[in-house]
Amino acid sequence: MRRRPWTTCVWPGLPQLWMYGSWSGLAVALGAAAGLDLLLLASFGWSELIGEGLRNTLWAALGVSWVLAGGWSARQCRRQAAAEQPDPRADPFTDALDHYLKGDYYQAEQVLEGLLRRNLRDVDARLMLATLLRHTERLDEAARQLDTLARLEGAGKWHWEIERERDLLAEARTEKATAA
Repeated sequence: MRRRPWTTCVWPGLPQLWMYGSWSGLAVALGAAAGLDLLLLASFGWSELIGEGLRNTLWAALGVSWVLAGGWSARQCRRQAAAEQPDPRADPFTDALDHYLKGDYYQAEQVLEGLLRRNLRDVDARLMLATLLRHTERLDEAARQLDTLARLEGAGKWHWEIERERDLLAEARTEKATAA
């Protein structure tokens, strides 16, 4: 979910306008601006136009409508945020991670390969696949995945993990050579 500055909550309609570009948020924000401007003008600019009793009543009405519109804005933002929440069960990477942690490497590999078919540049899926291949002792395939991963644009965030994975691959190769 995107964050909004807390100051947007002070003006009715502004949170919807700021976060979602909502037309209803624009209408509420403009209505609040027009009401405030007219009352300021009637109170300090042309104070003789409206009697003091009516002016006080209008200020009270503006205050009540401001609070109600602010509540409406907050409710709309909560609804929108709830609608944007992704379903964690629908995330294939989380599914692959669950399979991997349970030791179900075949299922994890299937999900990861599906992710990579959809997006060849999925750095997270490729790193996890390289780790999975190392765990299943398919060391050459794991090395190829790491080589491909190192060339990808977003791989910088995983630099240390990629290097650690290369070190673990080297250790696994040494152990395999010693065992043979």
